[in-house]
Amino acid sequence: MDNYEEFIGRLDAASAKLSVRRDSLNETVEILALLMSQNTMGIQLWEQRLHVCEELLAHAAGKPERRTDLMELHQVALKMEPLFRNRAQRIDVRLAAVRARCAEINSSLHGLEKSRIKLTSSRMISQERGNLSRAIGELSGTADAVAVAHPDPGLRSDLQDARHAIILAEALLEAKREK
Repeated sequence: MDNYEEFIGRLDAASAKLSVRRDSLNETVEILALLMSQNTMGIQLWEQRLHVCEELLAHAAGKPERRTDLMELHQVALKMEPLFRNRAQRIDVRLAAVRARCAEINSSLHGLEKSRIKLTSSRMISQERGNLSRAIGELSGTADAVAVAHPDPGLRSDLQDARHAIILAEALLEAKREK
């Protein structure tokens, strides 16, 4: 009985579920990357404002009213720059975590695809082995098969060699799966 279709179907179902999750996480990565970019830009702008305020404060020594206004702007810039920096760090941590999940899913998807390819090739080998067994049966005139009127003696040997090669290939696939 051919159980390959059921197992290949399970692999495909698992791949489909993981692909949906990966696509969702990829959207999250895009959003987080945009937020990271905006916060990085915010850090740079507040650093620039802080620098400009400091320069203006240095030149406003004789103007007390202007100095007071500049001090207020300076205090705001001193508070906002670390706020954006902390937010950017939190976003960066979250972005790294989501990317790690994406990498795990991609690794699993790769493993599922490899398993699907192995199962498909094993299925084809099994089918070929069955075809060769029928052909050999026909040549030898077993009860399961009708004897050929003019058998080719070399063909039987070639078919047996092919059957042995398929069996060895299956054994190799099994050995590689165990690694």
